[in-house]
Amino acid sequence: MYAIHRYRNSINTLGWRVSFSRRRKAYFKKFYDTACGGSKKAKAKAVAWRDKRLAELNAFTILEFRQQKRAHNTSGVTGVHFHRTVKQPLGYWRATLRVQGTNRIAARVFSVGKFGYRNAFRLAVAARSEMLAGVENGPYLRDPLAKRLVKQG
Repeated sequence: MYAIHRYRNSINTLGWRVSFSRRRKAYFKKFYDTACGGSKKAKAKAVAWRDKRLAELNAFTILEFRQQKRAHNTSGVTGVHFHRTVKQPLGYWRATLRVQGTNRIAARVFSVGKFGYRNAFRLAVAARSEMLAGVENGPYLRDPLAKRLVKQG
C-alpha cells in the first residue's frame, strides 16, 4: 500500500506508519492499534491522513524534477556536463536527458575543438532545452495512487 506500512515499536506496540516526501520535505505519522481501537481502525485513519496530505501538497512535475540542479553540478545547467578524453584532449560539452519510461539516455555532444569552449557550451544548453521541450509533463510520481491523489503544482 502506497506510503503505509505495518509498524512495531521497541515495546511491541503495533500500528501503521505513514511516510512519504514532497519537495524535499518528509511527512510521517504513526497510528497505533491500541490508541485507535484496533488494527482496522488504525489503518483506516492512516489511509485518511495520507490521502488528505497528498491532496493538499504539490508534487514535482516531471519537468521540475529534470531541471533540478544537483549538488555535484559544476556547469550551472542541469543535464549539461564537460568531458575531456584521450580522443578529445580539448574536451566537449554533452547535453543529456533520460528518455521517459526507459533506461536509455538521449545525448548530444559539442566539441570544443570544433566550436570553441563557450559556443560548444551554448549549443549544449540549447540542445538540452530542445530535449526538455519534447518531455511530456505530469506529476513526477510512480505509484498510480499517488498520481491520482496528488495536487499538481
